[in-house]
Amino acid sequence: MNRPEPSFTTQEIKLERRLPSYWRVTFDMPPVNIFGPRHLPQLGDIITAIETDPQLKVVVFDSAVDGFFITHYDFLAPLEDSLQVPPGPTGLQALPDMLVRLSRAPVVSIAAIRGRATGVGSELALASDMRFASREKAILSQWEVGAGLVPGGGPMARLPRLIGRGRALEVLLGADDIHGDLAERYG
Repeated sequence: MNRPEPSFTTQEIKLERRLPSYWRVTFDMPPVNIFGPRHLPQLGDIITAIETDPQLKVVVFDSAVDGFFITHYDFLAPLEDSLQVPPGPTGLQALPDMLVRLSRAPVVSIAAIRGRATGVGSELALASDMRFASREKAILSQWEVGAGLVPGGGPMARLPRLIGRGRALEVLLGADDIHGDLAERYG
């Protein structure tokens, strides 16, 4: 009988190998699952494992923090902490690199969203093959334009393919919260 390998775990991002073919990645960064520079190497290691394990077929991303999938990037962390993380194998900076690699990985990736998925959370969901969002609790947004920033994790490329150019511009330029029911109608 094949036994699953031990799970990779950090305090904040947990990789559980439930079966050789099925893994679960859980974000646990209370109180609101803000993703920061210290998480980049952790997620990078997980993405590399996803890309290179020949037995893996499905990976599900979820959250242990009630009401939050992943909110956004930690802009209160010193800028040097983010700049010290080298670009990834694609040549892109670490976060966009990981999201591109996830979108190209030879596995089915699923984002299970029960709460706020904004900024990095929305971008991880968009890079996944499938997204399942709670109608009652899911809130998605690309808030960056509302704060005078450019969304850096790929939503300008991925959103138009999912919901069309006009709706993508509405979501990106409006920077509004999109609740689960509306997200479903938008596609």
